[in-house]
Amino acid sequence: MVEIRELKSEDLEKVSRLSRLVLLDTWKKYARDYYPKKAVEFDVNAHNSDFYSRILKDPNVYCFIAEEEEEIVGVAIFRIFGKSGLANLVWIAVHPSFQRRGIGRKLLMKIIEQCESRKCHKIFLHTMPVLIPAINLYLKMGFKPEALLRKHWWGVDFIIMSKWLNNA
Repeated sequence: MVEIRELKSEDLEKVSRLSRLVLLDTWKKYARDYYPKKAVEFDVNAHNSDFYSRILKDPNVYCFIAEEEEEIVGVAIFRIFGKSGLANLVWIAVHPSFQRRGIGRKLLMKIIEQCESRKCHKIFLHTMPVLIPAINLYLKMGFKPEALLRKHWWGVDFIIMSKWLNNA
């Protein structure tokens, strides 16, 4: 049974390893011909335990993990921009062996709940057009494509997707 809980300091190394694994796996499966190798290497290096440690210290950034039998199998990070009512889904990842089991959906539902309880009216995210499984999840969860960012991060197109929350 998967449980969703907040990130703790003792999780930093495990969640960093999970994020790096998912970044590389996703790149190999979906983005190898789209996202430059130097870009994924940059992202992998950025998802270190210091990155997650900073999240724990930032009062505007929240991180939840999915855990099954004491193994971290998913992670999701979101930021709320002060009292603006706007939230950003920064990162969501599920271990490749645990994908397609509803864990990403559970993490996303937890984030939406938290955003609504904090009076957010909207949550947005950036994703690459080649990440079809992620886009399908976002669409099922009520996100709508809002904009195309041409030649954005590393010269690659990104889609902005948003969801209006119950506080809108």
